[in-house]
Amino acid sequence: MQQSIIGKVIDTYEITGILGKGGMGVVYKAKDKTLERDVALKMMEANLARDEEFLKRFKSEAKALAKLQNPNIVSVFALRETELGLALVMEFVEGNTLADQIRLQGPLPLHRTIKIFKQILGALGDAHRNNVIHRDIKPSNVMLTKDDVVKVTDFGLAKIQQVSSATVTMGTGGTLYYMSPEQIRGLANVDARGDIYSIGMTLYETLTGRVPFGNDLTDFDIRQMIVDGKIPPPERFNASLPKELVQITLKAIHKDPNKRFQTCKEMAEALSAIQVSPKDGEAKPGTMAPPPKPPKYKAPVSPRRPLYITIAAGAVVIAALFVVRSFLTAPSATLRVASEPPGSKVKLNGTVVGVTPLDLPAVEAGTLALQLDREGYFVKDTQLIVREGQSAVLTVKLTPLPPPQTSGMLPAQEQKPEPSNGEPKNTETVVAERKGVPLPKPRETAPAIATLVLRAVPSGSVTIDNGESRNLGNDGATLEVTSGSRTITFTHPKYGVKRTTITLKPGERRQLTCYFEAYLSVVTSGDASWGLLVIDGKTTEVQTPIDGFALGPGRHRISVAKMGFETVEGERVVVVEPSFERRVERLSFTLKRK
Repeated sequence: MQQSIIGKVIDTYEITGILGKGGMGVVYKAKDKTLERDVALKMMEANLARDEEFLKRFKSEAKALAKLQNPNIVSVFALRETELGLALVMEFVEGNTLADQIRLQGPLPLHRTIKIFKQILGALGDAHRNNVIHRDIKPSNVMLTKDDVVKVTDFGLAKIQQVSSATVTMGTGGTLYYMSPEQIRGLANVDARGDIYSIGMTLYETLTGRVPFGNDLTDFDIRQMIVDGKIPPPERFNASLPKELVQITLKAIHKDPNKRFQTCKEMAEALSAIQVSPKDGEAKPGTMAPPPKPPKYKAPVSPRRPLYITIAAGAVVIAALFVVRSFLTAPSATLRVASEPPGSKVKLNGTVVGVTPLDLPAVEAGTLALQLDREGYFVKDTQLIVREGQSAVLTVKLTPLPPPQTSGMLPAQEQKPEPSNGEPKNTETVVAERKGVPLPKPRETAPAIATLVLRAVPSGSVTIDNGESRNLGNDGATLEVTSGSRTITFTHPKYGVKRTTITLKPGERRQLTCYFEAYLSVVTSGDASWGLLVIDGKTTEVQTPIDGFALGPGRHRISVAKMGFETVEGERVVVVEPSFERRVERLSFTLKRK
């Protein structure tokens, strides 16, 4: 139908061309014959147009979007019933998308990037204040005029927040690269901070010219990386980026919504505090692999200039620094870590940063959690306090693992005894002295201790024997316990309890992950290659094929639905129980035209 209606008049709109096609329909360029202006006309996909539930929801959301009067949001003019179905009439934007700019130019200059993202944040902040969540922010949904005026478009997946509603949306929606962990997991309480994550990932791509996922990763791998893995920092792909801008990006894409910027205004203020001139901060590609999609380009080269103007700016600089520090923790100390013997892997605040001897030229002032791990030796955990401007040196003598012991083990609930010489326990806190004065050497680990590395997916809490419950968080926890038989109980507030008993040898390091969810991989064949996932009789917004859809414990009825088709296999039953192995349930459905 696309080409056949070019030149025809639908309602009062003359179709003049095709602007694009999405999952919900085709977008045409049209001339409003009544007002003599160009408009964008989105015609609903035929199957969706016959779905009464979808139409009801879409009309409700279109009305809410029409109320958003923001210069950086594409305006909605009308919702019309035409002879070809439902049509959404929108503002026509002359220009191209942010995705086009990145594809053609690679990383954008810093001054231009900040200008663009302040507009994006202003637009989404306005939408959030009106209880509208976009849910599909990405570079291709950000239009740019020739003057770099932003127009955020395609609210087709928008969710209207209804605080009092008991409705649960099980679908994920969105585009995988830019989806937040909570959105991928299909959680019902995805809020405005999900949009902030997507803005952060869009900022990441704008600064580096690429997304952080390699071409060799499957959709399942990418979902895993977003939910449970570690996103490489953007300076890995663009070494010229200012640290302040890197930290803003990483804060926006933090896995924990509570640790992201809580509002678009908050993130915009952090960006505003970074001062760059039109010639400053020209992005230069790093030495890592080039972007997966953009063609080769030659980025302009300019010398790195300081982020802040000279001291002559006086109060302006002080005010800018105050705003930045209110959102960021600026690196302000140096640290050298050594071990005896050398070659120990070093974790700083849970992240591997190198192997001893190791120089860290810029660390955050305050309390640092350090872990040294070398094969054949006890793992050493230390807390270190460094002050701003100091240069600290930490030297750790590692203790070799003893031969296995069969007796004399302490029960796990007992605490390790205090050494007779009054030294602190193995995990200790020391204060860094001024430059040139080495730190006290940590005490050696007691010989009957084993190490547990525990995680729960999704995050929960853990109890060892009859001890106190400990929150694992998104990154899990590393715990030292006495060796022997230990009963470990994982608990999730929604999904229940999973318990196991293990035997630990002295010096052993054991990893254990409790999966409270199973993961669906669903494909569709027959007369239709896609459908909508149906869980326990409810049709979701998740379109098949799907790989890695999280499903909580219980007995679930799974099927696929599509207007005008029937599922040959009917429903399939999947029983999910908490497990210590990751479970993937692969289902195939055949759709037959009615």
